Amino acid sequence: MLGKEQNKKNEKEIKPIIAVTMATSRQGLGVVKELSNTNKYKIRAITRNIKNPKALELSSLENVELVEGDLMDPKSLNKAFKGVQVIFGNTTPTKGWRIFRGSIVRNYEIEQGLNLINQVKIAYKKGELNHFIFSSICKPKDPLKNEPAPGHFSSKWDIEEYIKLQGISKLTTVLRPVSYFENFENKLPGYSISKSFFPGIVGNKTKWQTIAVGDVGKWVRGVLQKPEKYRGRSINIAGEELTGDQMALTLQKLLSSAEIKSNYIMIPRIIIKLLEYDIGLMADWIERSGYGADMYKLKEIQKELEIKPTTLEDWLKSKLIKDSKSNKSFTDPWKSFQWKLQLDK
Repeated sequence: MLGKEQNKKNEKEIKPIIAVTMATSRQGLGVVKELSNTNKYKIRAITRNIKNPKALELSSLENVELVEGDLMDPKSLNKAFKGVQVIFGNTTPTKGWRIFRGSIVRNYEIEQGLNLINQVKIAYKKGELNHFIFSSICKPKDPLKNEPAPGHFSSKWDIEEYIKLQGISKLTTVLRPVSYFENFENKLPGYSISKSFFPGIVGNKTKWQTIAVGDVGKWVRGVLQKPEKYRGRSINIAGEELTGDQMALTLQKLLSSAEIKSNYIMIPRIIIKLLEYDIGLMADWIERSGYGADMYKLKEIQKELEIKPTTLEDWLKSKLIKDSKSNKSFTDPWKSFQWKLQLDK
């Protein structure tokens, strides 16, 4: 009798194994940290180099195991996916910057996606995998104005189509985030966040949906709470929908000095296209079509899944506090400027 009770207890203590690809990427880090905090899962953090600083940071977390794996190496994925119940997969188009090409290579991401989906299907056929979460990118608000779409958008949407072709849609949740707050941290001289400027890639009156990259982890944690409901579904996810002027005003409110006025500044499109053509194409796309996350519906889902979205104000405040503690300004050109916050709001 005692043996049966002990076996039941052991069964309850067995935690599902979740494999996270590209675990040291911005999305991967957020997903691993969020899942680690729940203490409900064993996380298999897959990365090309288990000895790099970000990987070592993950290895110090509870319930996290580092595993070597590369989306360009199907055999490594096959090995890393053995015995897992859930896979979180994300891909990247970034492959080192080159003149006349930039850093975004569509075919590079497509190859990763095909390798990933093929190995997910193999893992599913073995019988243990029951949920695949794929991170794509938000579909357009106006489908009739969708073309031309940026290459790093269409590559992810093509991977979504491959999921359907491989017949694994029924076990898949597709999360489609919009632009990240973190992309505002560009290093372009004269166009970095400062006490006076909030930079962006679209016009100051254009509504622009954005999200904190760490919130992808919150969404993964959320859908895992209700897998039966969210398998087979796709969700456009966002945290904010603001114009450039509203973003600058958000920064302005965080500064303690009334003498400082924060203005939105649009990076000239020609500069963007010369440095990274696909990002310039993305800016055109946002102004023409725009991300299509349903902000009202998202509030309902967030409530259901206990997701508290990070606001732009939250993100800016966190960034400013972090920089002030390290005795730095927001960006290098203003190192002498000491940020002060109205933290009593």
